[in-house]
Amino acid sequence: MSKWRVESIYLGRYIGSGAFNTLVGFAVIFATMWMGLSPFIANIVGYAVGFVLGFFLSKKIIFRSNGSFVGESVRYLIAFLSAYLLNFAVLHIVLDKFEFPAVLAQVTGGVAYTIAMYILTRFYAFSPNLTSKNPQD
Repeated sequence: MSKWRVESIYLGRYIGSGAFNTLVGFAVIFATMWMGLSPFIANIVGYAVGFVLGFFLSKKIIFRSNGSFVGESVRYLIAFLSAYLLNFAVLHIVLDKFEFPAVLAQVTGGVAYTIAMYILTRFYAFSPNLTSKNPQD
């Protein structure tokens, strides 16, 4: 199977699973903002929920990995923290420097997070060198 085909399979699954995870995460973020929490605290709560759901979706659905649970969990945590820090920096910049509305700022940070997280999970957390399953399975 060509590299482009393999990547398109992973990316398709990432988009589908990610859409579900994003809806859940943003539902939590916007609900907690509606309850009166600051956009920053709401962001932390939403991404905490997304972290747990995202790991299981990535391991079982997107990459269908049979690698070490502990090893992949640690690498996923590192990938998540890296992508989340990027998200939080973007959120801070667009809220404080560019004065975006809170909802638009959350979405902007989410886009940065999503792109970074795909790259980090695909090539680091669930590296094809560490898994034996084929993406077409």
